[in-house]
Amino acid sequence: MSNAAVATTGGSGVRVPGSDPGSAGPRLPGSDRIGAHALVRTAQAIAAEALRVSAREVRARVTDDGRGALAVEITAPLALPVLGTHALPDEPVVATAHRARGTIAERFRTITGRQVARVTVTFASSIVDTPRRVR
Repeated sequence: MSNAAVATTGGSGVRVPGSDPGSAGPRLPGSDRIGAHALVRTAQAIAAEALRVSAREVRARVTDDGRGALAVEITAPLALPVLGTHALPDEPVVATAHRARGTIAERFRTITGRQVARVTVTFASSIVDTPRRVR
């Protein structure tokens, strides 16, 4: 993938703030760029939220699939309940990965406007999901 992803605005351009809201108003030709680093950090944040882990523990890789869409690869720990409490995970590991892939693809597309062709989730380790006390 190049250093920046380009989201073009087509031939119509962007409406200038402050122009008459009732009309189409003047348009500015050009393009908007989302840098590769911003795409990776966005994928990390979305994956951390979907997998219920800290964003600093998530690694993401975003590549162009060669057809205009993106491929997102996530490596993160699997959050497990505290051992010895006899609590069972909310869902099986495969279901967790499947749910997270769908959430990541949808939220990434919503936030960045880029199409996501594939999301790969790899659990490289596990962490104990300790409930936090409310003060």
